[in-house]
Amino acid sequence: MKATFSGTADSTGYYKNQGTAGNIQLELQSEDGTTLNNGSSQSVQVDEASQSARFPLQVRALSVNGGATQGTIQAVINVTYTYA
Repeated sequence: MKATFSGTADSTGYYKNQGTAGNIQLELQSEDGTTLNNGSSQSVQVDEASQSARFPLQVRALSVNGGATQGTIQAVINVTYTYA
């Protein structure tokens, strides 16, 4: 099973914060810390017994250039699953 991630990126390549906090980006990561920016994909094996697949993910807010300002943090990250 393959998951492909997409969303609005800013000039740093990270996902763009669409909230009110300034100078903030969002970084989607796999469980091992690999960055999954716009267009990245991750593949996992389907468990035949349970007929399921797990995609452990985590996200963090960061300020690449510094100068973060307070406010809300919001982003939309789309996931397209492909089973072949």
